[in-house]
Amino acid sequence: MAQDRYGVATLCRHCFAYGYVSSGSAFTHCPDCGHDRLICHPELLELHLAHIDCDAFYCAVEKRDNPELRDKPVIVGGGERGVVAAACYVARQYGIRSAMPSWQARKACPELVVIKPRMSHYQAVSRQIKSRMMALTPLVQSLSIDEAFVDMAGTEKLHGRPAAVMLAAFQRQIAEEIGITVSVGLAPNKSLAKIASDQDKPDGFFVLGGAEAKGWLADQPVSILFGLGKAATARLEAQNITSCRDIQQASPHQLRQILGKDADRIAQLASGIDPRQVIPHQPAKSVSAETTFNADETQLDALLVIAEQQSHRVAKNLKQKGLSGRTITLKLKTSSHKIRTRSISLSQPTQMAFRIFDAVSQLLHREIDGRTAWRLLGVGVEISDSLEEASLFGVDNDASLKQEKLERALDALSDKLGDVPVTSGRQFQKNNHRPSPKQK
Repeated sequence: MAQDRYGVATLCRHCFAYGYVSSGSAFTHCPDCGHDRLICHPELLELHLAHIDCDAFYCAVEKRDNPELRDKPVIVGGGERGVVAAACYVARQYGIRSAMPSWQARKACPELVVIKPRMSHYQAVSRQIKSRMMALTPLVQSLSIDEAFVDMAGTEKLHGRPAAVMLAAFQRQIAEEIGITVSVGLAPNKSLAKIASDQDKPDGFFVLGGAEAKGWLADQPVSILFGLGKAATARLEAQNITSCRDIQQASPHQLRQILGKDADRIAQLASGIDPRQVIPHQPAKSVSAETTFNADETQLDALLVIAEQQSHRVAKNLKQKGLSGRTITLKLKTSSHKIRTRSISLSQPTQMAFRIFDAVSQLLHREIDGRTAWRLLGVGVEISDSLEEASLFGVDNDASLKQEKLERALDALSDKLGDVPVTSGRQFQKNNHRPSPKQK
């Protein structure tokens, strides 16, 4: 392909040849290798910010590990009373989606293959992918286990090729070395890149340029915007503002009445403007653990047993990461899947299980009436301090000091001997349901 900068920028995803072709040309196949995997876009070779999203990640890993599943409808998650954590593209053809109750997924597709999550395995694969992203650029910002932003500004001289070419080569590398596919959204900013990566899946490469952004967004639903939450979306739709064009045409006063202080930011997003930068190594905002019960539970004592278990799991995670926090959150889900969250703030940061459980216990005593049936309980801690900062605070009293010393002694014993089977009297209570924990 011609390297002179005129016409439309073009890239072959098969041989990675790139250049500019006359805007009047009608290329359908690469002139270098004859393949039809061409990307053509005026801004293709100028853009450097991308969102990379693994395609149906959990299911893709399971199908990679077991080729017999390749053409079968597969979900990860489920269980008798659980929900779908991930659905492969075959399963999605039956209308199955993430967060759908597993019984509903089975009803939609009786031949569905249900696989129990292997989170530690998925995390290991995720680290392999993220390490290869870091070879492209140090500006990598993870959003979750299976997606991240990368900013390759200034790397063209290092790699000897534009960002788009390196991203296409990265896709090939992940497919060949890891055995799964990823989709790439290339754009001038984070919101547009996140939107772009969803437009061509799986194994897609979609470019959304700055010049076309406002017009392209106009006909899209407001829910497409990266940074617009469900509550704000609902408020806009309640006022008959359903498309990005509606936001573009709304007056600043009208948007402020609906969105408050976020009005200007959302108006910019709807026009393709997003000043947010790619921030590498962004720390976790919270640590949590959840349990879905095999049978609905109404009784406070039984829920306290589970809450104590979850408090210890969260505390262990905090300690391993050297983190702590002040805000403790209780999450409950009813039998009809309605979610209730309650939080309490401590006077000082903590990473101790007994303190977390004390706070959750207070919240449970307020919420549990013995009549409402619950199917899920979660415990979370919002991260606010590192271990070093937390250690500057003293304990409340002698009793707290003794509890803290005991917990740290048990932690040291566990580090030396593995998990130590020490439990509280509460855990000896009769507990007929054996919940399947789901760490977040």
